[in-house]
Amino acid sequence: MPYTDNYERDIYGIIAFWVQNNYDHGRFFDREISHHEMELARANQNMVQRLGTIFEKTQSKTADPAKLIDEAEHATREFHSLLAYTLDKSLHCEVIISTPQSLLDHMIREAEETVSVFKLLQSGQQVSATDATIHENYFWLRQMADHLSYISHYLDTSNYDLHDQVRNMTKKFENLFLQANALRTMFRYSRKEKGMSPVLNNFNQMVIKETKALEAFKLELDDLIKRCAAVTTSPPDLLEHIAREAHHLWRNLEDQVIL
Repeated sequence: MPYTDNYERDIYGIIAFWVQNNYDHGRFFDREISHHEMELARANQNMVQRLGTIFEKTQSKTADPAKLIDEAEHATREFHSLLAYTLDKSLHCEVIISTPQSLLDHMIREAEETVSVFKLLQSGQQVSATDATIHENYFWLRQMADHLSYISHYLDTSNYDLHDQVRNMTKKFENLFLQANALRTMFRYSRKEKGMSPVLNNFNQMVIKETKALEAFKLELDDLIKRCAAVTTSPPDLLEHIAREAHHLWRNLEDQVIL
């Protein structure tokens, strides 16, 4: 798991995580745009190249962090606009793509979260453990449930056992997301100075346990796909992408941060 070994939370590592997410989304989206949609394909390829260049800058760790965040934020906003425009056209059957509308929405939500994280970095604002837990769970648990749906979407119907595993895990993460949503409203007026509630701490531990198991499952499936041992239309590095996000969730919950 190279992304685990190299997981860094310095300023460059944080920027890299979010930029790489959007860069990956652009690459995955590229393969699902019809050859009839040349203008959309060119616009998306331009975004992929731009985000890829920014990602390379995060790896070199020589660029000014403030300028790098600003550049990454502007690129992410433009990518968000492209995705939102495409989703609107897709919902009105005005574009030929094989990307599900829910997946476009998934990518849009991550682009929005990326901008929010960059603004948090720029402001230097401190977030309480309670707010961090609620936010991370509410945002990422929905993304984790989405990931399982997309795994199912790409898996051939002949993978009966894998489909059973995915269905069981999907139900589990859908329930966790519903619980996170309930806690989000229950703790709206919580007194932050009293520290982390035992209720939230217990929920954190549940999510950490299940997300670690989900990460392991994604990496096992990634190995099957790379060995051509599972019949699937999944992009070859999709499972690495979503495993990295699962790792990000449980690490943030353990460290009680939003980054």
